[in-house]
Amino acid sequence: MPQEDLGSIVEEVKTAEVSDEYDPGNERWEMRPLSELMEPVLGKTPKRSEDEYWGGDIQWASAKDISQSKTRHVYNTAENMTEAGKEASNAKILPAGTVVVIARGATMGRVAQLGESMAFNQTCYALDTNDHLLDDYLYYAWQYVFGQVQAVSYGTVFDTITMKSFKDIEIPVPPVSIQREIAGVLSNLDDKVEMNRLIGSTIESTIEAVYHTISKTSDTSMEEFDEICDTTGGGTPDTNTDKYWGGNAKWLTPKEVTGLDTSVIYDTERTLTEDGLDNTSAKMMPVNSTLLYSRGKNVGEVVINKEHMATNQGFICLNPRDQIVPEVLLELVKRHRKEIEQLATGSTYPEISQRDLNQIEVPVPEPEAQENFAKVASPGYDYIHSLLVECDLLEEIRDTLLPKLLAGQVRVDG
Repeated sequence: MPQEDLGSIVEEVKTAEVSDEYDPGNERWEMRPLSELMEPVLGKTPKRSEDEYWGGDIQWASAKDISQSKTRHVYNTAENMTEAGKEASNAKILPAGTVVVIARGATMGRVAQLGESMAFNQTCYALDTNDHLLDDYLYYAWQYVFGQVQAVSYGTVFDTITMKSFKDIEIPVPPVSIQREIAGVLSNLDDKVEMNRLIGSTIESTIEAVYHTISKTSDTSMEEFDEICDTTGGGTPDTNTDKYWGGNAKWLTPKEVTGLDTSVIYDTERTLTEDGLDNTSAKMMPVNSTLLYSRGKNVGEVVINKEHMATNQGFICLNPRDQIVPEVLLELVKRHRKEIEQLATGSTYPEISQRDLNQIEVPVPEPEAQENFAKVASPGYDYIHSLLVECDLLEEIRDTLLPKLLAGQVRVDG
């Protein structure tokens, strides 16, 4: 569906008239405690000191895996455990579709569904539902009552969801048939988002494979980064000065880069005004610049911007010169991440300076090879961009529909 049509649907959904009337046969749904509808299962962690417990075939989800998931399902985990680790820790493996929620910490309450059978650690609960509650419906109902979740968390150091919390959290419980219809509408949108992201990831892998081939077969010249691009840093204006914020200038921060499943970035959480730009060292970078996360534990992560944007001081921004195409510059930075990480120093956190980055030597392919690569990479990254824009529109439709469906204000035709 064209993005213009999706944008129209977003506006229609937002402005649609909804009914608060509950006539016979259209009654308000009963609110029931989660403790009556599912069994919370706390995860387990095998001993870290036992090598035989780790590196097996059993996927083991952590709070980080859940919080960094860009889609409804978690399919891959950073760590796997062995059967011996499972037995020693008494970890339980839950089936695909099970809802898993982060129990404590900064991302407390974040929720995802398992994309396949897996275990999980003790910072998470799996919600093992009974016959009165569908997993898919619970995933959306949890988000509907998220305010309740925050209100009934406990803890002096950090918020924690306890077993008692599940007695206090109530969700609307329509008949299972209606649960299935509601979940079907919302999951269709989420499934399309997942498909778009999978397609984008596949395209990017193909682009990288093409570059690998070109770099092996093309003549190259060794040049330092400062010979093929201009670099600049970012900056942050005074966060307490309102006139600096909320304008039209996109402003990127490292947290928006960490954990991305693609190298394409086009939107930011915060924006600057012209006054904000004038009162910081940040510069608006042209489209197809390479933006390198230059400090912290994720130093070396990199994106290519598909809209003009500035960054904060956590980035080095690389603008390609005429002798190199933007997509080749991106690949060269990607392929020298280990060297970038090794050059990052600092007592508080590792950071690579513009000076050190600029002195890294990289093999630059001959112009003809770059042009051939650009014929594949440029439209490929543009298409990924279009897929991500569509994902945002689909998620906006979902987020607008979700509370109306769960409140019974909008009904699904059976």
